[in-house]
Formats: sequence, C-alpha cells, structure tokens
Amino acid sequence: MQKETKKKPIIENDDQLIFADEDDSELILMEEDDELIVTYPENSSSTKEDTWKILIVDDEIEIHNVTKLALNDFTFGGKTLTFLSAYSGEEAKKLTKQHPDIALILLDVVMESDDAGLEVVKYIRNVLGNFLVRIILRTGQPGQAPEDMVIIHYDINDYKIKTELTTRKLFTAIVSALRSFRTLTRLEDSRRELTQVAAAAARFVPRQFLHFLHKESINDVKLGDWVQATMTILFADIRSFTSISETLSPQENFDFINSYLHQVGSVIRQHNGFIDKYIGDAVMALFPETADDAIRAAIEMQKQVVIYNQQRQNSGYQPITIGIGVHSGSMMLGIIGEEERLESTVIADAVNLASRLEGLTKLYGAGIITSVKTLSQLDDPQKYTCRFLDRVRVKGKQDPVAVFEIYDGDSVSLQKHKNQTHTDFEHGIWLYYQQNFTEAQQRFERVLQVNDQDLAARLYLHRCEVSQKTGLPLKWEGIDVLRRKT
Repeated sequence: MQKETKKKPIIENDDQLIFADEDDSELILMEEDDELIVTYPENSSSTKEDTWKILIVDDEIEIHNVTKLALNDFTFGGKTLTFLSAYSGEEAKKLTKQHPDIALILLDVVMESDDAGLEVVKYIRNVLGNFLVRIILRTGQPGQAPEDMVIIHYDINDYKIKTELTTRKLFTAIVSALRSFRTLTRLEDSRRELTQVAAAAARFVPRQFLHFLHKESINDVKLGDWVQATMTILFADIRSFTSISETLSPQENFDFINSYLHQVGSVIRQHNGFIDKYIGDAVMALFPETADDAIRAAIEMQKQVVIYNQQRQNSGYQPITIGIGVHSGSMMLGIIGEEERLESTVIADAVNLASRLEGLTKLYGAGIITSVKTLSQLDDPQKYTCRFLDRVRVKGKQDPVAVFEIYDGDSVSLQKHKNQTHTDFEHGIWLYYQQNFTEAQQRFERVLQVNDQDLAARLYLHRCEVSQKTGLPLKWEGIDVLRRKT
C-alpha cells in the first residue's frame, strides 16, 4: 500500500492555492512582476535588512506559533518575513515605537482589556503618526468589536475572525497588505524626495521671494511673473577683494568667500531679511518688513566681521573690511531669463541707488551708508549714531539724495572719536555748502586732529583746498554726481 504524503499549502498566485508534497524540497514564495512564484530556498539570500517586519499581537502564545509556522517560508518581492511578538497592547505600543519600519501588524482585539487592540490602533495612528503600517485585526470574539463599527471608527486595513482565517486567506491577506505597504512606502519616499528637492530649490530661490510672487513652490514659477513691493535693500561688499583674492589659490578663494558669506548670511535672516543674490563676494539682501531690520542687520554684520577677523588672524590670514549701502523704495520682484534658464531678480532705481551707496563707503571710509529715505522710515532714528555725509545725485536723476553714515558698527574707540567730532564735522559740511571754504577747512582740520583716520573729513578738506585754488563753476551746488559705482 502506497504511503500517503501530507500536503503543505503554497500560494502560486493571488487566486489559487496549490499543494506540495512534504517530501519535496522546501519551497518559499517570491514575487516577480506582481505575480507570486515558487522558488527554492537555496536561491534566496535574504538578510535581516532585506525582510518585511511582521508584528504579531495576541495574548495566546499558540496564535504566535501557528502564525509563524504558516508563514515560515513566505517570501514577497524577494524579501522574507521577520517576526516580532507582543502579548499585550502595551507591549505592542512599545514595539511599534521601537520599530517604525514594521510593515504589517496582525492585531488581536481582546487582550488585557476588551479594547486593548483598538487602543493600539489609536496609539499608532494618532500618537506615533504612523499611517504606513498595515493593520489587520484578528479577533476571536467579534461581538466585542463589531466589524462595521471598527471599520468606520478605526484606521485599520482588514478585519478577520480567527475561525475563518484559513492558511489560504492568511496568505492572501498578507500579500495584499504587503503590496499596499510597499506602494505607500514608495509614495512616501517620492514625497520625501520632492520635499528635499523643494528645500534644495529654496537655497537658489528664497521662499520669501516665492511668497511675494504668490507661488506655493518653485514648480509654480513662470517666466515673466512679477509683483511690485516696497522694501529696504542692503548691499554689502568686501573692500579690496581683488587684491586679497590674488594672494589665494582658486580653492582658497572659494573657501574664503563661503566662510565670509556664512558669517553674514545668518545675520540677515535673523533680522527678517532674505538674500536675493550673491554677486561674487557681494551680497544683495531684501528686508520686506521694516527699515529698522535692515539697519540692525547692517550693524550686526559689521560686528560679526570683527569676530570673523579674530578667527582669521588666529589662522594667519589678513583681516577684511566690508562696506554696506542701505536704501528703501518701491521695486519689481520677478522672474527673468528664458525658458531653459530662469532667475529671480529685483528691478528698480532703489536697487541701483543702494548699490551706489555701498560703493560710496570706500570714498567716505564709512562702514554703513544709508539714504535719508531709509533714515526717515526708522521707528526711532535717535537710537542709532549717525552723521550727515553728503548730497549725491545718480546720473540721469534730477533730485539729489542726502546720505548718512551710521557708525554703530564701528569699534568703540572710533565711535567715540566720531561722537566727539560730530558737531565740527557737520558744521564743516554746512560751511562747505555755503562756499565758506576757509572756515570749513578749519573745521575739518579740527576733526582730523582728533581722528586722523576720518576719510570723510579728509575728503572734504581736500575739496575745500581745491575749491579755494581753482574757483567755482557757475551754478555750483556742492552735489557729487555718481556717474558709476565707486
């Protein structure tokens, strides 16, 4: 009589259950093009990282053993199963927190309490915020948790009564759950990648710029988009950068610029500004809220450079100085370029003047120069130490612009000297405009006796001397015309 062999259930595909002889080589399941196929274990080399984590939650140890036995040779998508076991709802909560990559939970309802399993569901979804893990409720007491009530009020993916959960149905449920988990994981990976791309794009086009254009993301931007706004512009530039860069290798140049920009960039953001663009070693920043933000940022940038210079000197590098120009006005923010290459930019006379004011810092030896328009927009101009410098006219414009030096960012000793000579300096400028060059010259000489490094006073002294020697042209106004950036 032929010996009867026992059959072991194996899934060949999602619809058919087949049997294999117990004497056959052990078989496991794999997926190829979304179809489950049978393969031999020696062809599989799954590692711990290359598995699906399955959490079995049940207060009956036999349920754990039977489930593991039924799924022992299961493979899906080239990955085997790794089992975790919890014997109560509290244990399940701890394990789901420790293992956020669990793919599937086979969850009993009635354990240490009648709704322990349902509390686990709420914890996973509402506390941990894990909406990827698939949850299959398995209950032996369906009356305690009616299916229609549970499906409506709890975020689960399947509901099974233990007595009806045959091996075939278990396999089918597992395949469906893992396929769903895999799809959701891929979608989450794509979403995370898009978030990273958006974050990277924000480093090229500031989020604030997109906000003003009323765009949610860089994907919404189109060539020609623009909007008009009033804000304060800040230009900052390293003085004598060319001579410094000539002493450095290309790598050292890039390291130096990036190191400097790292120092000042954070200061701009801390004062509610954003960087529109870098122009070599120069920075153009916009302050959409208040003019005070821009002035405070300019002062703090000068102080930060002092700290930065201490680090440079400790490393054997020469110190640097920067000039900052600040002006306020109406401007157009928009997208220029062509379809294959777009760039955000700001277009306005205000931008041009702010850039020219930065250039004037070299001429007057000032750390920060601002226009009277920005000064008039400050909440309390008396909070800042400043002095009148000049009246300038940009080429092509009729009205002159009064410009001021703000020296709160200077060293303590330099601030003291400028405060001490403040009256003589501004009175000297007034005498100069009145064409009283002799008395004006005396005032500037007195300033230089206290502070021989005052380049603005030395500039006016030179002007007085030249004007006395050469005479004055007709219709002289004492206004300097900015024909180009200094």
